[in-house]
Amino acid sequence: MNDLTKKLSRMLSYELPNEFTSVSYAIMIDGRFAASDTLGTTGGKMPVPADSRCTYNVASISKIFCSIAVMQLVEKGLLDLDAPVIDYVPEFTMPDERYKKITLRHCLSHSCALPGTQWKGFSVTEPEDEDYYSEFLEYVGHSYLKAEPGYYSTYCNDGFTLAEMAVKNVSGMPYHGYCLKHICEPLGLESSRLIYNLNPEYTLIAEKKGPAEKLLIQGGAGFTSNMEDICRLGSIFLNKGAGILGEASVREMGLCQGKTFLEADERSCKYGLGWDQVAYANQDFDLGEGVLTKGGNSFQFTSQLIVIPKYNASLAIAETHDCNLNVQEMILKLFAVWMAEEKGVNIRRKSKLPSKAAVKRFEGMYTMPTALLDLAVFGPYLYVVGIHRTGLHYARFKALTYDGKGFAGPDVRIDQTSFDGETYLTFKDKITKSPLSQKLKADRPLTQAWKARFGRPYIVDDINANDIVIQEILTGFMMSEIEEYPGNIVLSFSGSMDSGVYGPIESTVRQVTDDVANGFLLTPSNPSRDLLTPMFEVIDGISYCHVASYVYKDCTDAPVYAGQTFEELKEAYAPKVKHENVIFRVKKTLRKLPKVPEGSRLMVLDDKLCCVWDSLTSHEKFTKIKSGWLHFVL
Repeated sequence: MNDLTKKLSRMLSYELPNEFTSVSYAIMIDGRFAASDTLGTTGGKMPVPADSRCTYNVASISKIFCSIAVMQLVEKGLLDLDAPVIDYVPEFTMPDERYKKITLRHCLSHSCALPGTQWKGFSVTEPEDEDYYSEFLEYVGHSYLKAEPGYYSTYCNDGFTLAEMAVKNVSGMPYHGYCLKHICEPLGLESSRLIYNLNPEYTLIAEKKGPAEKLLIQGGAGFTSNMEDICRLGSIFLNKGAGILGEASVREMGLCQGKTFLEADERSCKYGLGWDQVAYANQDFDLGEGVLTKGGNSFQFTSQLIVIPKYNASLAIAETHDCNLNVQEMILKLFAVWMAEEKGVNIRRKSKLPSKAAVKRFEGMYTMPTALLDLAVFGPYLYVVGIHRTGLHYARFKALTYDGKGFAGPDVRIDQTSFDGETYLTFKDKITKSPLSQKLKADRPLTQAWKARFGRPYIVDDINANDIVIQEILTGFMMSEIEEYPGNIVLSFSGSMDSGVYGPIESTVRQVTDDVANGFLLTPSNPSRDLLTPMFEVIDGISYCHVASYVYKDCTDAPVYAGQTFEELKEAYAPKVKHENVIFRVKKTLRKLPKVPEGSRLMVLDDKLCCVWDSLTSHEKFTKIKSGWLHFVL
């Protein structure tokens, strides 16, 4: 993977929530892959990291395959776009006699006036013995048309099912077999398959822990594919049909074929044959003329294919719904960064490309009392993202664009200012302008006493049975040095990690002595509140830290839990334990917890010191923990 692809994937990761299954993208320029990557996992009950050999249901992008199949048979004289569909699918009937006027052109341009979607059997976990065609014919046989065929266009899957049946009938092949032989194999699309002939070498992603969805609808939504193959599919429209389709057919598919009866409707007429839009324009991007777009949406996935003749580019992206992305906007952002970084071309309208000096000036780590911010510039975009040791991140500002001085979005502006040798990030919204954070800079080298504490688990050791704060935000911490800025120590606190107060806390301090450090921010307004002063002492060979009004204990060598009850612990430990807290290490799967007496408390922490169960606040039943910590409040 080249450095620019890594940069694009980093930018994409900043757009994602912390809990997501998978997203994949590919960018093809001049017939070669400029960037391609897959993030997340395969999902399902036993997820593993996802990679390029994973596929996604691309749903309605399948309509491009169907339209190609129809046009291939038109070229052979076996189909006519403007002949009645019943000439090719005589088993198709409706009580509405206007059905006899429906043509393949109507079907492929969403102007067939059919009801919309045959849902029965649309998505299943396994195909079993379902006969989607019989169910479809039964469904339309009890339906009426919305209007005269060809009167107006409105998105319709049913027309593509009819087109699929026409391909099957005139070719004498099952539709999935036809697409494999005449589209996928000639183009080398090894991952692109329909449900009846999936390639076992490619893993179909499943959102979260659910089963993989399998779509019996084929012409309208049935293909699974990786994104590189979807780019290859798109590239035939930049390459005169790539030998599987004639130039005239490519042009025909790319004409505005949609219909409307409303003068104010600028959208419906832009349907092509299979395409959502054949004259796509976006006010934020300079994409040129003749841009083709096709999106897809299933119960688990959203996908997008964009073909851009001006730049000879084919772009593809797919996500599981839990990524919460606007996939069309996201793939265009990634493309804009590639064009800016690789070609020096800014396709993002109403913005400028920052100079190298401006990038260097803005980029870096900034600190607040409870957060460590990473500022990263990608082409014309700025991201301000909080990064936590546990792997959690949260984007405070996403995709702000450069205007020659600073970075701005619809409702916010980010600038810099300096005072007395320090650099501050300022933030302006509709109400006011104020400081946000202070840029880090290197400090004096750390002593060995500080370095020896790094990576060790410190867990709170003096809480009572009713303290909600400590479960939410300050359960434990680990320390590390910020490599890019030596001398700066970050305390990474853990808690429930979804607190509505601060979220994951990271506080940056600098050493004062071997045992004392202090917060150093001098940021006016809110950003320098709650500074920390960690103070360490050793008692009976164990390191303790006084910080944020609590006492934390180094639990590296904590005893392993062996089934002790509260009663046993009170008898054995209470006279000896200063704070009446006892902490055990869990090193093997624990499925049952000891009974918690009234007035006591038990917290369960995972390996990252995050609270995953608490007798004080958890209403759900404890199931198990494989490793972590048990915190007894006696």
